[in-house]
Amino acid sequence: MRYVLTLVCLFLLRLTAATQDQALYIVPDNALGIKAANLFSEIRLIPLETTAASYFNNMADFVVTPDRLVFMDNESNSILVFNKEGKFLHKFKKKKYKLGQLQYSHAKNAIFFTSSNKNYTIPFSKVMQMTQKPGNRDFSKYKNIELLYLGDKEQYRIEKLPVPYYALNNLYYMNGRYLLRNSRYNKYVKDTVLYHLDIMNGDKKTASYFPFLNVPKLPTDFDEININIDRTLNDSTLYIKKDYDNTIYTLVNDSIKPAFKFIFPAANTMPASFYTTAFRNNIDFTSYKTKYNKAVRSFFNIIDLEKVLFFGMNDNAWGYKRYVFIKNSSSLYDLSKTTSDSTTCYLPAGIFSKISNYDSNYVYTFISPGDLLKEKASILSRYNDAPPPFLKQLLDQIGTFNNPVIIQLKINPAAK
Repeated sequence: MRYVLTLVCLFLLRLTAATQDQALYIVPDNALGIKAANLFSEIRLIPLETTAASYFNNMADFVVTPDRLVFMDNESNSILVFNKEGKFLHKFKKKKYKLGQLQYSHAKNAIFFTSSNKNYTIPFSKVMQMTQKPGNRDFSKYKNIELLYLGDKEQYRIEKLPVPYYALNNLYYMNGRYLLRNSRYNKYVKDTVLYHLDIMNGDKKTASYFPFLNVPKLPTDFDEININIDRTLNDSTLYIKKDYDNTIYTLVNDSIKPAFKFIFPAANTMPASFYTTAFRNNIDFTSYKTKYNKAVRSFFNIIDLEKVLFFGMNDNAWGYKRYVFIKNSSSLYDLSKTTSDSTTCYLPAGIFSKISNYDSNYVYTFISPGDLLKEKASILSRYNDAPPPFLKQLLDQIGTFNNPVIIQLKINPAAK
């Protein structure tokens, strides 16, 4: 076992060494705020049409396509489609099955989604057993896999996809294949080494990444080691992030390589001993993590644009923040400290910490009508004369819509 552990550690060291020329030196605690005008050059406010059919109040996911804004609502268990003018176009409501995360396929111009049968609650250990010993089970009774087409010729057609034996796991769609994430030890697999990320083509495993020891009571088994995946504007390219690894990787088809290596102060870095210590019990393991509770655990909401890099970070105590890194000046800013100004219509600073979507020209965030109403007097007081016509019209219309207002922001070409 010691020999296998050494091999795993050497693999991780090779990945680290390969990233040195991509290093970004970051001190999260020193991140200041930034003036909105220094980051954004344009704003557009898009109120989403509110009708009996289109109203939603529990946004669980939000996807931007080249010409659509697509939402998943937990309350109604529905997918709602609007155009980029805010006009409601379509609602797909799923019965019996609980909707999961949404993805956009550029090649198919379709929304990919999975859904789980509400009548089955399957413990994770049982999921591992069932997927390793599938037998003749029909997995479609537990989970559905579907595409919602958005294009003119197939507009809003639903296509049901085959449900493979590993569908109960956390799947990610990539050009007709699936990325399968494995978070911890699986006693139903005899292999000594497993991988946190596998690529599946039908029933065949075509590639595997991030090895770990498949034996009980090692660090990865006391606590799940998650693999986060972020979409890009290219179906064949994804951002991959492994818990406690300070590197963001890009997966292009079957090739994975480092994109950004973050160099943090010691207080924000999990010591190397974490990966090699065989903790005696959960108490020891929890105490170790508590000692390093400011260590960065994971990254999320990666938006890599020409001038800027947006990203979120969780620390080991599950506190989280979103940041923007300005590439020209190598400056890091805390988005929660952004100073709103006329460029962003003096909207509350909270909107900047919710930037998580983008297209080829803009990044997107949102605000609820209720929060906008609370800020109305403050916003109007900032203008010596009348506010811009588009803002005045929107503020005058509060109360006629209940859906969120989508905020479209253009990055300042001179961001610094």
